[in-house]
Amino acid sequence: MVFPVDAIAHCRLGLRQQVAYVAGGAAAVEKVSGIGLMARKRNLSTFAVASLLEVDPGSVVNWVDEGMLKAHRTPGGHRRVAREDLLAFLREHKMPIPKQLRASPVRVVVVDDEPDMASMMARAIGAAHPEYEITEANDGFQAGAVIATACPDVVVLDLRMPGMDGFEVCRMIKSREDTSRAAVIAVTAYPSEESEREILECGASLCLNKPLDLPALVAQVEAAVVRVRE
Repeated sequence: MVFPVDAIAHCRLGLRQQVAYVAGGAAAVEKVSGIGLMARKRNLSTFAVASLLEVDPGSVVNWVDEGMLKAHRTPGGHRRVAREDLLAFLREHKMPIPKQLRASPVRVVVVDDEPDMASMMARAIGAAHPEYEITEANDGFQAGAVIATACPDVVVLDLRMPGMDGFEVCRMIKSREDTSRAAVIAVTAYPSEESEREILECGASLCLNKPLDLPALVAQVEAAVVRVRE
């Protein structure tokens, strides 16, 4: 049997390692279950769909080719199935919905190179919404690893950080298929028209100035969650 390109490209996903840079320069390795991570993505390969449903990848390709399961193609020609389209397919055909696809909690990542500032923002958001999953990161490299793993709905992102700054992190978020829909709320202690224009061009929704109005930040996070989850 000849497997589709999507299946071959993802056949090594079983268990993958994600290297995260932590404060102080040490590295930590987090092993992430392939299926659990795939299920968090908004667009799934045909192999990911097959893994979740425990069916042959060829069956998924046939569903797509026959118009039963809606899919689109990437510029590279790979099939991708939107999470909501897969759920609609399962409901229409009265197939069980895997637990990995059931409604997931809102995920927020807060990034600031000042740990106290990151904790303050995270506490304010968490106090208003204890149901949110909130993760903190204290530099751009750590943020990149956390964001790639968590696939968050919202990222609160400081602009000025050593190493990888907020502009680079934002470009990374928007360039990845699995994180591009995340809303980015930039924050900065050094506001200028130039930096605001640049971060908006990178894909951020808005830029807030420090010292922060925490209720306003929480309101912006809430509004971003509504937009992303629509």
